[in-house]
Amino acid sequence: MKTMLNEGTGSLQGQRNQDLGLVICSKCGEMVDTLPTNGVKIIHGLCQSPSCSPQTEA
Repeated sequence: MKTMLNEGTGSLQGQRNQDLGLVICSKCGEMVDTLPTNGVKIIHGLCQSPSCSPQTEA
């Protein structure tokens, strides 16, 4: 993940609205999305890839 620094002060830009929460696909490990949180949080889910989507039974 990329972090944006303010060139003059070296501080993080937009500290209040940082997306520190990550949604990670539990099958392939790809990052699906980010969430605005007040600390680092990792949530596992499934991405939209056909190989990771649950198979519907007919």
